[in-house]
Amino acid sequence: MARQPIPQFGVVATRALADMVRNLASGLGRRFELRLIEKSAEEAIPVAREMAQAGLLDAVIAAGRGAEVLRAALDVPVTQIPVTGYDILRALAEARRHNPRAVLLTRRRLAGEFEVLKPLLNFELTPLLYDGDDDARRHLDTLSRAVRPVVVGSSQIVHLASQYDLPAVLIYSVESVMAAFESALELTRVASLEEAKRERLDRILESLSEGVAAVDLDERVQAINPALAGLVGVAAEWAVGRRLSELAPALSLAGVLKSGEPRRDEVVTVAGRKLVTQRLPLFEAGQQSGAVLTLQESAAIERADRKLRAEARKSPFRARYALADVLGESPLIEAARELATLYAGSDSSVLIEGESGTGKELFAQGIHQASRRAEGPFVALNCAAFPESLLESELFGYEEGAFTGSRRGGKPGLVELADRGTLFLDEIGDMPLPLQTRLLRVLQEREVLRLGAGEPIPVDVRVIAATHAELRAAVEAGRFRADLYYRLAILTLPLPALARRGGDVRLLALRLAGDALARLSAEVPAERLVAPLLSVADGYGWPGNVRELQNVVERLAVFLRAAGRLLDADVRRLAPELTGRAGGDDAALAATTEQVRRSHVEAVLAECGGDRTVAAERLGISRTTLWRLLRR
Repeated sequence: MARQPIPQFGVVATRALADMVRNLASGLGRRFELRLIEKSAEEAIPVAREMAQAGLLDAVIAAGRGAEVLRAALDVPVTQIPVTGYDILRALAEARRHNPRAVLLTRRRLAGEFEVLKPLLNFELTPLLYDGDDDARRHLDTLSRAVRPVVVGSSQIVHLASQYDLPAVLIYSVESVMAAFESALELTRVASLEEAKRERLDRILESLSEGVAAVDLDERVQAINPALAGLVGVAAEWAVGRRLSELAPALSLAGVLKSGEPRRDEVVTVAGRKLVTQRLPLFEAGQQSGAVLTLQESAAIERADRKLRAEARKSPFRARYALADVLGESPLIEAARELATLYAGSDSSVLIEGESGTGKELFAQGIHQASRRAEGPFVALNCAAFPESLLESELFGYEEGAFTGSRRGGKPGLVELADRGTLFLDEIGDMPLPLQTRLLRVLQEREVLRLGAGEPIPVDVRVIAATHAELRAAVEAGRFRADLYYRLAILTLPLPALARRGGDVRLLALRLAGDALARLSAEVPAERLVAPLLSVADGYGWPGNVRELQNVVERLAVFLRAAGRLLDADVRRLAPELTGRAGGDDAALAATTEQVRRSHVEAVLAECGGDRTVAAERLGISRTTLWRLLRR
């Protein structure tokens, strides 16, 4: 811990008091450093001011009216040497030892204290009162021509008495001077603490990127940080003491000072920048003492808002696929991929049309990933998966208390969560008409209103919609709003059915088979599954498109892993829909099932090195059941 510097005191005193301080100095040690200024208070002002500016003065000690004069003229603390009743009695007693005729020459402010002491005196004494040096000189001149008593008074009176050749006794005692030193030490200690606090506050204010200013009741700046000073084009030191409204009328705190009420989140423009301001009254001991202004650039708030939103939605709303993941070489799919790449460069709404299972969400994610919104969220919603009441709250969100059972604090809707990103609305044709109206407003006004809210929330969302139905027919039938349709169908992307994609069926089947077998940890070439599948499915229309193909491949992969082989007959039994039959031969299917089960048991037994106990535990059956399966 750093040692505190030794306080430096200046003592302003004329000869008598100066001599007392000089005699005391040798016994004061190193608690403080003294600089004696042997001048009157008026003469000492420029000297003390110069020493303070040079950092050579932490406090000033002076007597009587001199302390008052210095306090008004200097910026450093000034301690007044006190005059106590003990001091008066001591000085009078000392004076009477030299001469029974003693006179107390005092300022009027000490006369009251002397009246309190009169009953303690065993002699009559009426003090002579004076207001200034000229008044004191008149009294001293009269005394020098008459009784020539001993004069008791301040250092200045002692000095003036010497000019009239009158004996004098200094009214101040050593104890009073020491008490003044102790008071000065306490003053400097408190001042040092306050200065340290101010410096810490200044460092904090300087480090803030937000602008901050505090004013007094006259709206004069008491503190201002560089961020705010730089914004209004002035130096912080120059701004202190000037009215804030003079520096920047738009930032005026006069209204808050007058009303005593805070004004929050107001947007103003200063030097061409949009700022969000907070104006707050300041109170001390229950009384208003000023006001404080804080401000931020709206762009900084928007950046923070984006970060908070991104943090809140980090993992759930991310696109996983790119357009490069769209597998296929047919002319139709190539054309769709090129069109999607073109659309990625625009921010307009897209309507993807295609049968179920043609990859509408895959294309939507790919468009998002190739767009400028790739770093933003990709939020998907199937409009057919929710009842109308739930769909509304999911899509648009709600405020706390909007309905019975609403979450405390409310909940943002998917439109809001998709801000700065893409909102994918699958099966848009199934959206109820009332919600179509609200969605249209989002697209037109770029804002969303939560359920139960009074103010809309601005959003920057690109909408990609998808439908398997013919929306034009829905518009003609009155089931879908025409204005919403034209808002969504600015860009349209038709996707071909799998049956129209020719050789893509084989490419897709190989990819899907490889993925399925890898998930099953089956070290079997994908071709061993695909060849019999395509042999049986030749000419099949694949009404479920890629999704149906994936389901069939998964089913065959499970059999292939267990049985170790897959024949055309196995495909017909496991996927009878490929041959146009509603169901297969029950006996043949049962035989195939039994064969798959036995093959699986034998594979597990082989993995366990023939240990039937371990194999039974892994299969979750008893050793007896295992024995029966192997025997059959």
